[in-house]
Amino acid sequence: MESAARARNAADGEGIAVRVDGVAKAFPRRRSVRALLRAPFRRPPRVPALRGVSLEVRRGEILGLLGPNGAGKTTLLKVLCGLVLPDEGRAEVLGIPAGAPGLSRVLGLVHGDERSFYWRLTARENLDFFARLHGLTGRDRRRRVAELLGRVELARDADRRFGDFSSGMRQRLAIARALIADPPVLLMDEPTRSLDPVSAARQRQWILEELHRGDGRTILLATHNLREAEQLCHRVAILAAGRVRAVGTPAELRHRGLGGAAWRLRLDPLPPEIRAGRVTAREGDAGFPGEVVVLVPREEDLDVLLAEVKGAGCRVLSVRPEEPDLEEVFRALVTDGTGADR
Repeated sequence: MESAARARNAADGEGIAVRVDGVAKAFPRRRSVRALLRAPFRRPPRVPALRGVSLEVRRGEILGLLGPNGAGKTTLLKVLCGLVLPDEGRAEVLGIPAGAPGLSRVLGLVHGDERSFYWRLTARENLDFFARLHGLTGRDRRRRVAELLGRVELARDADRRFGDFSSGMRQRLAIARALIADPPVLLMDEPTRSLDPVSAARQRQWILEELHRGDGRTILLATHNLREAEQLCHRVAILAAGRVRAVGTPAELRHRGLGGAAWRLRLDPLPPEIRAGRVTAREGDAGFPGEVVVLVPREEDLDVLLAEVKGAGCRVLSVRPEEPDLEEVFRALVTDGTGADR
C-alpha cells in the first residue's frame, strides 16, 4: 500500500524504526473487597510495570524483548500501540508518536488475545470487520481480506467460525489482521504461545521467511522463549522488573552477564571441588574421568585454574573454550543469584 511504502522509505532514511526514551508506567494495585469497604476513598498504591525503559529498533531488524512473565514486555508493546499512556518518557514509530493519528497505518500488533476476535463470526467476517475499521471499502476490502486469508493459509477455512479454530489457526488469523494496512513495523506478543513444538517451529520459520526476509518488515517480538529469541532475533533486549538489563546479539549476550570466560576441562580424576572459578556444569563423578565447565573472571586466570587442578593430583586431558549457555546468561541478568528478580 502507498502509505506503507512511504513509511518504509522514511525508515530507510532515518535508520531507526522504533524509539523508546525513558518510558515509565505504573498501575494501581488491585485491592480486595474488604480493603475497598474499609477505605473506599484511599488511593491505592501503584505497582511499576516499566521503569525508565529506553530502546531502539533498527530498520529491517527483528529485535526480541526477552524476559520472564511480569517483566513489562506486553506493557511496552501496548505503550507503543497507544493502548496505554506512559507516565513518563516518550515512544515513537517511524517518527510518529505513540497514540498519534496515523500510527495504525505504519504499525501492526499481533497478539494472542482471543477476546479481540468475534467467536461466532467466520475468519472472513472477522477480517472484513477489522478491514472496515481501517477504512477499506467495497472491492478493495474484499480483495485484501481474500489475499490475507490466502497468505496465512486460511483460505480453505475462511468461512469457518473463529470459535472452531485451533490455537495455530487463531495465531495466523491474528497475523492476517495485523497486516491489513500493510504496516512496515510489526509488534508480536508471544506469537507461538499455546502452540505445539511442530506448529511453533513452523510459525517461527514463516515469520522469518515471509514477514522479515520476504516483506522486509521491522519486527519487535516479545517472548520468554530463549530458543525462539536465538532463532529469530538479530538482537535481544533482556527485560526484568520493568528495566532493560542488556541489549545485544545472542552471541554478544552469551559473553555478558556471567562475569568471566567459560572453559571446558576434561580431567582424570574429576576433583570434588574447584576453588579457582565458578563451576557451571559437571559431567561425571568425582574420582573418575569427567568434564567440568568452569567460569573464571579473566582468560589469564585459566593458568591459576589449571595449577589448582594439577595440584589436586588431576591430569588435564583437554582444555577448550566453552560457548556460554544463553539460559545461564539470562538467569544471571534477571536474578540476583537466588532466583529472585533484581
